[in-house]
Amino acid sequence: MHDRISAPDFDTVWTKIEKQAGELSRSTAWMGSWSGKGLLLGLPAVLGVVLIFVALLSFFLGAPLFGLLCVVVGLALMVPSVMVGLRHHKAASDQHAQEVVTPMIEALAENMSATSSTGQEAKLQASFDPQGGIPLGVLSRSGFIRDPKARQEDFISGTFGDTQFMLSDVKWQSSEVELSDESKARLERKKQREERANNRRLREEHGRHWRYYKDRQQRAGSLLDFVPDSVKNTVQEKYREFEAMTEEAGPSMVMFAADFHKDFSSTTYLLPRKTEPQAIRNFTEDSAAGDGLEPMELEDPGITKRFTGWTSDQVEARYLLSPELMLAISDVADRMGSERIAVSFRGSWMYFAVVLDEDRFSFKLDTDDDGGFTVAKAIYEDLVTFLSLVEHFNLNTRIWSKA
Repeated sequence: MHDRISAPDFDTVWTKIEKQAGELSRSTAWMGSWSGKGLLLGLPAVLGVVLIFVALLSFFLGAPLFGLLCVVVGLALMVPSVMVGLRHHKAASDQHAQEVVTPMIEALAENMSATSSTGQEAKLQASFDPQGGIPLGVLSRSGFIRDPKARQEDFISGTFGDTQFMLSDVKWQSSEVELSDESKARLERKKQREERANNRRLREEHGRHWRYYKDRQQRAGSLLDFVPDSVKNTVQEKYREFEAMTEEAGPSMVMFAADFHKDFSSTTYLLPRKTEPQAIRNFTEDSAAGDGLEPMELEDPGITKRFTGWTSDQVEARYLLSPELMLAISDVADRMGSERIAVSFRGSWMYFAVVLDEDRFSFKLDTDDDGGFTVAKAIYEDLVTFLSLVEHFNLNTRIWSKA
């Protein structure tokens, strides 16, 4: 992206990885030949979903015992097949991290460098932790992360020259967003409206005996009270395991943070117009004013269509959001296929997040069986792109505080 950045060609890195990794692991090979096994595991899951749907109809039509039976049989068909697939996917993903991503990061660190404006060479040092994540305090300081406690994985950290950086895959769908009092009141009003509508429907269908049928509905919901606690505890434990596995394979928010150890002159945000409330918070004029921010005038029509800007200093922010940076952001948006990009500059830190509807870093089902080449290349190119942003800001001396 920048002439001063020197990074090895990915094909060269991949050749080195193949020599180190050798044969694919059993788990990776199993997932690579997914086509036949996917059909065998998918059929019980589909039948289970059908039975769950039948159960819902049964509860609605006043046949709770038959509905409960459908739920039990449906889960018995669906859960084991899904769990088998998720377990093999996790094993393949762990193996991919060990045999592909880790040596790739090491090869990149050995060969990537940048030349500063004074002619000094900045070297890359980086490490990879598949189960790690950006510290909670660092994520919180970004100012736009909806839930800093959301699940993380695939943590890359290190230094590029004097700049410390971190990159992580934040599983934004695992965010637990606390509702405001207004939202809670709105949900309560919705619940009351739904209850009144249900009462009207029962009166229309059953006349003066409608309360009897309402009691039947409520009794249907209490049938689980007859299930032994040991069974319910086992189901809850399996569900928690299932939930953790699905979160690991869930969509990504790629979060990159860099500490330049010298302050930006202003606090500035660039937030997406096409946002994802569960992942990224936005500002109103009142909330922004409380933080000393005001709407930023974005001169580029393309950028204005994509983002809203907030800053504490209009002049400094114009230096910060240079045409080169806008081009870099557009490149990331195009390559990752996402318009949900958020950027902030606070103190000595830059934060850059891209919200995606797919799992960006983990091993993927691959009918072509390329051994993880596609995923590894995407991670490699993402990291080079973000590190190029670091070098861009190191060269743009007008953005640093004079204090």
